[in-house]
Amino acid sequence: MIVNLYEVMYIVKPDLEGEELEGAIARVGETLEKEGGRIELLKKIGKRKLAYEINDYREGYYVLLHVQAEAAVVPALEHFFKVSEGYLRYMVVRLDAEQKKEAALKEEALKEKKEAPGAVAEAAEAAATEE
Repeated sequence: MIVNLYEVMYIVKPDLEGEELEGAIARVGETLEKEGGRIELLKKIGKRKLAYEINDYREGYYVLLHVQAEAAVVPALEHFFKVSEGYLRYMVVRLDAEQKKEAALKEEALKEKKEAPGAVAEAAEAAATEE
């Protein structure tokens, strides 16, 4: 069985707050783990304005996941998003080796950004030269 790295981005309805929001995020994690996936990274990006209106909503709460899982997890996750209330949009993308390295560099750059404000430009420059 081949295990791949997937990037999952989904948008939760903005009217869910507090425990409801945390519950919606936890349900995605539970679904992934029930199907045999493992969450490598969970990043709550936060409430953002949508590019266009979706179901009369102008903003949504964005969540990014990096998941290690078999290919069979993807259809199960897509089914979960389609039948569950509270999720506006979702996207699941398989990452290849180059994208894995790129994602790791971006995460490293974000960590450095929190530590030193001048390090961001250097990290972004380094990531751009590797492409």
